Parts: sequence; structure tokens; C-alpha cells
Amino acid sequence: MNRSANFWNNKWRQSPITYTGRALRGSNERIVCDVKCFITPNDTILTEIINDYHLEKYTHNETAQAIQKFVVNFLDYVGDDEASECPEFWLFPFETLQSGVGDCEDGAILMASLMIKAGIPAYRIKVAAGYVQASPTAPQGGHAYCVYLADRNNGNQDWVVMDWCYYEDSSIAPEDKPLARRGGYRGCYKDLWFTFNNEFSWNQTDLEIDARRISRSQASSTDKSTGAISQANPIAKVMAKIKAKVKD
Repeated sequence: MNRSANFWNNKWRQSPITYTGRALRGSNERIVCDVKCFITPNDTILTEIINDYHLEKYTHNETAQAIQKFVVNFLDYVGDDEASECPEFWLFPFETLQSGVGDCEDGAILMASLMIKAGIPAYRIKVAAGYVQASPTAPQGGHAYCVYLADRNNGNQDWVVMDWCYYEDSSIAPEDKPLARRGGYRGCYKDLWFTFNNEFSWNQTDLEIDARRISRSQASSTDKSTGAISQANPIAKVMAKIKAKVKD
């Protein structure tokens, strides 16, 4: 069954999700950034990429697969510790494209931005962050990837994983990929922390993403009790700081 944008946008609880892995210029004070801002489809560089590499196809499924293949072939995986000397430094798509390197969330954010820019409706695309586990006896690790609401058989739609670096399957068309609700490839994709696109973010509570939260694409174990995500309201802190600077 095909559902509307309104259905999918409101199926799960919407909550603010902020990222605090960057600092103000010349300061150690962290910037609070809404994660939706990282997906930037309104970017001429993305338009050039789509046109030069013929990424917009006849169907959304074909477009999604072409973009997945492009990111897989273009982007070299380099962890944040090596690339930026920060445990978790998110890149904007224009930074990822111009550096040619990134880790799991950088490729996922780039893929989502390209898909939306190429005409796939935003409600059919999300960046997801959660646990992955290569086998039942392997440790769980943190990972970020895209999920896409694919056109399946008999006119139905369902969410599939579109990954570029953990278990990338860019040779498989979206209509044939394993379903995200069944754990994707070999059931390796486990509990979600949060999801977002350029319009909405979804989680049960407000979240502040600390610079240590998402690890390498095939990381060792991640401690679920580490408090790497704070439920404090960083937006309120920002607004209080702005208010203190603005005179009545």
C-alpha cells in the first residue's frame, strides 16, 4: 500500500535532535546545530553532480540506486579520528564532496541530500542512526545509514536500507533489497536511536548528539549506558544566550 507524505511524516513522534560536535571559530564553545540542517538539497554543487553523472533516472528506485552507487564509488571511508581529530565530526555534503572522504554519517547525509535534490520526495528518505551487529555473537556498534521508502512489487512501498560502507549492496535494486524492518542485510541493522531528513526529525525524546555517539561503520562495542546523548534542551540554552545579548 502507498501512503501519503502526511502519514509517514507523522507515523513516528517528531522531536528536536541537535548535534554539538563543532565549535565556534577560535573557541572551544560548541555550536548547537539542528541535524536537519546537514541535509542540503538546495545546493548548486549537488545539481552539478546529478547532471554530470546522470543520477536522475526515470523512476525513484533507479535514481536512488544510481546515487547509492555514486557515493560507494566516490567516497573513501576515513574515520573522524583520522580525518578531523574529533571522535564524531559531521560533514556537510559540500565538504564531503570536496574532501572526497568521510565516515558513515557523512556518506549517508550526502546520499540523502542527492536523492532529494534529484527529485525523490523527502518523506521517502531518512538518515538513520542506530546499532548494527555483524552476527549474533559479535559486539554491537554504532552506525549511520540511509533508509529509503522503495516501490516494491504489486504497487506496495516499504523501507529498505541504502548503505554505502557497512554492508553496501548498490548492485541490488531497491525493489529487491532486504527490508529495513527485518534488519536489512542479514538482519544486521538493529535498534534505532533516531532518524531525520531535511524536514523532520524523529525520536521519542529530544536529543543532543554528543561528539562520541556514532562510531566507525564496523565499530567495536558501544556502551548503551554511556550517556553520550543528553536529553537536556540545548536549544533553550542557545535562546537564553541570544536573549542575554538582545536589548529590550
